[in-house]
Amino acid sequence: MEDGRPIFVSKAVPDDEVEIKITEDKKNYSKGVIEKIIKPSSDRIKPPCPYFENCGGCDHQNISYQNQLKYKDEIFKEVLDRAKVKVKPEKIIPGSNHPFYYRNSIRFFFVLDKNKNIQFARHNYADDSKFVIVDSCMLQSEIANKILTLLKDFINKNILYKSSLWQLKIREGKRTGDVMIEIITADDDLPEQEGIIKVLKTIPGIRSIYHTIAPGKSLLNLKRRLIFGSPIIYEKVGGFTFQISPESFFQTNSEGVKTLYDKIKEFADVKFGDAIVDLYCGSGTIGIYLSTLAKKVVGSEIEAVAIRDAKDNARINKISNCEFVCADLNKFNNLAIEQPARSSFVADDAGGLFNCIIILDPPRAGLSKKLINIISKSKFKRLIYVSCDSSTFARDLKYFADREVIAKKIQPIDMFPQTHHIECVGLLLKK
Repeated sequence: MEDGRPIFVSKAVPDDEVEIKITEDKKNYSKGVIEKIIKPSSDRIKPPCPYFENCGGCDHQNISYQNQLKYKDEIFKEVLDRAKVKVKPEKIIPGSNHPFYYRNSIRFFFVLDKNKNIQFARHNYADDSKFVIVDSCMLQSEIANKILTLLKDFINKNILYKSSLWQLKIREGKRTGDVMIEIITADDDLPEQEGIIKVLKTIPGIRSIYHTIAPGKSLLNLKRRLIFGSPIIYEKVGGFTFQISPESFFQTNSEGVKTLYDKIKEFADVKFGDAIVDLYCGSGTIGIYLSTLAKKVVGSEIEAVAIRDAKDNARINKISNCEFVCADLNKFNNLAIEQPARSSFVADDAGGLFNCIIILDPPRAGLSKKLINIISKSKFKRLIYVSCDSSTFARDLKYFADREVIAKKIQPIDMFPQTHHIECVGLLLKK
């Protein structure tokens, strides 16, 4: 753009010559979609997925995976440069050896076609109020694709009134073979429930089936009913086993999780007797993965369900040195000084974190300036910042640097092949 702001164009390949339409205009950047390809890039390839051109699930199937890594490397460095982050990041590494079929969680919409038959759909990339009908997805497993086929065929043969059906969510334990299915409806009725259970049970690995009611087609105030099997499934990362409930957050790329956690472990450099404070701990997976050498691990998370899962995961893995507390970090005035968390955190007399390793894995929005200021004043040994959004990561590194907490190492990891997303890990130390 003439004002110097970057434009992110969905489905574009570097060196394409295109006409674009601006779809979103932000303060520091704009987003657009291709209206016409004038001259395609020499790096543009034919995408293997027949739905790629319209589906919003992927961005880069029209680029070889080798070039995806190259371009992501360049984009990540550019984002850091714009934020004036001085440390040079390491070269991006793939999370796994599988750029397709890696997702362990995916969501589809039920839509009615012109013949009043159920089809499965994803959002249209150019207009997320519209849908793209799909029969399969190349990011999820063949088992998940089989679920789509069997369920669609059963519904269209046996259910007359289909309007209450809204979404289907599939979760998998890639290392365990466990599968959880969640059928989401707009009201309390799940027609032909027993028939649906019967057909889904023919698929090996089905351990859990939920009927979830979403009043008004909103993901708020969900009501879940377990209609078959176990309330949870399991996944393995390294030598650890973690439970997954319908509410659990778990990294989308199961194989990539080990790559990510091993990099966190390397940067944390845990010595025997170290204390670890895991902020935004989710279901406790990072803290538990690092717990074997630590004297104590304390995790904090605002979601009570996540804390329940974290405590269960510690019990499953027979880890006795992990403690998890439910707390809203954004409401803290000084880390560890508020109840009920004060007795749990490793704190100095002033209530700040002292002589410990801090792990940060916040939501995509990143950290508040207030929390960065609080953490910066604490006397930690090392700070490990994990992020799935390079823009907020770079912004927060700048805020930390202004408070004399400096990034020493940064490692981008491609946990999301075929998409524009980048996971990254940073090691920060006091200046």
